[in-house]
Amino acid sequence: MLILPKVKTLYNLKKWLLNNVIQLPEDFLIGVGSGAYQVEGAWDADEKAPSIWDNFFHTKKIVVSNPAAVKLSPKKKCSNFHRGTDVHTQDPTRGFSLVNGDIACDSYNKLDEDIDNLVELGVNTYRFSISWPRVLPNADDRKVNEAGVNYYETLIEKLHENNITPVVTMYHWDLPNILQDLGGWSNPNIIEYFVNYASFLFRTFGSKVKLWSTINEPRFVALAYGNENIAPSIGELFNGIADYMAIRNVLLAHAAVYKLYKNKYFAEQQGKKKYLFREISLCLDTTANFPENPDLKEDCDAVSKSFDCSLGIFTQPLKNGTFPQSLIDAIAKTDKYENISIRRILEFTEKEKEDLIGSYDFIAFNYYDSFKVRPMTETEYENETYLLNKDLGLVSTPNSENLNDTFRGFTQVVDWLVENLDNPKLFVSENGIFEKPNVDQSDLKIKYHRGILTELDKALKKGVVIKGYCVWSFMDSLEWISGYFTKLFGIYSVDFNDPNRPRSKKPSFKFFQTLFKTKSLPPIESNK
Repeated sequence: MLILPKVKTLYNLKKWLLNNVIQLPEDFLIGVGSGAYQVEGAWDADEKAPSIWDNFFHTKKIVVSNPAAVKLSPKKKCSNFHRGTDVHTQDPTRGFSLVNGDIACDSYNKLDEDIDNLVELGVNTYRFSISWPRVLPNADDRKVNEAGVNYYETLIEKLHENNITPVVTMYHWDLPNILQDLGGWSNPNIIEYFVNYASFLFRTFGSKVKLWSTINEPRFVALAYGNENIAPSIGELFNGIADYMAIRNVLLAHAAVYKLYKNKYFAEQQGKKKYLFREISLCLDTTANFPENPDLKEDCDAVSKSFDCSLGIFTQPLKNGTFPQSLIDAIAKTDKYENISIRRILEFTEKEKEDLIGSYDFIAFNYYDSFKVRPMTETEYENETYLLNKDLGLVSTPNSENLNDTFRGFTQVVDWLVENLDNPKLFVSENGIFEKPNVDQSDLKIKYHRGILTELDKALKKGVVIKGYCVWSFMDSLEWISGYFTKLFGIYSVDFNDPNRPRSKKPSFKFFQTLFKTKSLPPIESNK
């Protein structure tokens, strides 16, 4: 419902609307997103092979809290691989789930329903990922899983039938587990496997996909190689070593796929008159950073270093083929302090630089919130056991409760990308705020998205090229080790205690439907 002001003339009303209503460009891509492992389920159906996340959850049997207020399904006998629906088998007074993605939202079996929901929601864009082990169960194209291919072909075709643009992520963390046996992203051979996989995707789906991103949030892909809480859960022994290997390989794999696309597939597929452009990107995670004490120069300097180590480590190689000097210096300092003689980060060769520089048509980025940062004290630095944290040399405090910082932080990130990548085209591939279970937080959710889109509108008016915006997420889904019940991002809710995984509209649905269908935001919106 649009609440209009009291105005005396039609001219004044039009003037008020022009100045207050956010109207996104006519060709703006706007919609929602999901990740294959988080929504598809069917973990071993139709010859799909295990991913590193299947192995992670089945091996570790992650237990997360399920608030008592969540409606629980009756007790059932646990199977070998827990499906995420059996609860409180050890203590009936507490609710908990042994989490995995075996069923997730069951999107693999509910494709038509999901398409209907996207259509009713009014989106013109759907960002999703393809599961590598679902289409190539042996990791390369010697064996193709036709059932998996048919699933994605049907999804893409139905999106087009409903005038919804597919934005496809090649890799959203679900590596075929057999590749991890070879070292996964820490082994340079992953580059050849990823190129083979990407070539298969271009051949198979490329005629109907015009927007690709190669790797979602490569920072987290790399962090998994020095961390126990992200698949493949290598552990901490190689923290500050294998993660830098993975960063290097992720970047080179992306660049190789970009080069393959431009040299082999772009011209042929661009020739299809139905599609006006075809572009490819890397999808980066971002956070805003603010000094803990704005009056201290060292805290302000910490902001720059935080950007260098979390974002610049991926963007600077795409610009000039080097890693940020602040990171190189920090690693050298840690090596000296810890008496490390091995080379923990290898800079790129001249040939590698040629492939890396300019290997993007646009920059896709995910943004949620901000952190307050300051330098470590000498004592904190001495006591830090993780090499990666020691290299960073900063203390970061979550700042997500401060919505004003979250909003201005979005602009900070956009400005940083514009400045450091020479004003690239941008695409907001994920943006959202989670809701708590059994509480209607629609007002907070709407306020959050209105605030972000207000900043996005300001950027557009400054001349920044932002091609699209995807809300995270289409529906509540598996939020990795946080499980199903604590971080609810969806516009549709999913009952994970019902084996049929029914979807339902949240109270904020009408707000998003209006946003997607009109590409506009009125000053005051009621979802009632």
